[in-house]
Amino acid sequence: MPADLRDHLRSCHACDAFRAEMLALDATIHRAMRAAPLGASSGATVRRIRPAPAWRQWALAASILLATALVLGAWVLRPSDTLARDLVTHVKAEPDSWLSERHVDAAGLAQALGRAGVTLNLASDKVVYAQSCFFHGHYVPHLVLQTSQGPATVLLLRHEAVTARRVFHEGGMNGVIVPAQGGGGIAVLERTGGDVDPLARQMQQAVGWLPGEH
Repeated sequence: MPADLRDHLRSCHACDAFRAEMLALDATIHRAMRAAPLGASSGATVRRIRPAPAWRQWALAASILLATALVLGAWVLRPSDTLARDLVTHVKAEPDSWLSERHVDAAGLAQALGRAGVTLNLASDKVVYAQSCFFHGHYVPHLVLQTSQGPATVLLLRHEAVTARRVFHEGGMNGVIVPAQGGGGIAVLERTGGDVDPLARQMQQAVGWLPGEH
């Protein structure tokens, strides 16, 4: 198991419980496939056991395929839910970020972006908070921008697998996760019920990844 996944499982009870459920289901399927046919009771005449009808074999195969599909489907759907929940948890852990009103200067913004290997074609006077935060095993820029609807938090997720736009409402926050150019994703969160899509689209055009691993 990769070290970053192991570390995440230690801190995320939901993912750890889900992993345990999947391992238990896998063990159950293997036991069912290995189970020998029941023979005669002790002392009774042993009779030749007829092969199971073909329809029963097909039913067993279908049930295993269905269980496998459900497991795979759960793994496909679960990460987005987990990512949104982890984003909200992270933002809530920095409550003062919403209160900042002083614009971040160009040097401060460059420091927050450079550690994560991110470029941002955006005027720094829109940014009132900029930090480089450790999230899911990597440093990511955590920004707060002043918009016409109030402050909005942006996290630039270079190492997350984001292939489609996803809206979420969790923990009193309204947010969207969108793919970024060149891979990864961008998360935008706010607390007033406003529309986050315009800022998300703007960030998609403004964000770029520097070459190399960060």
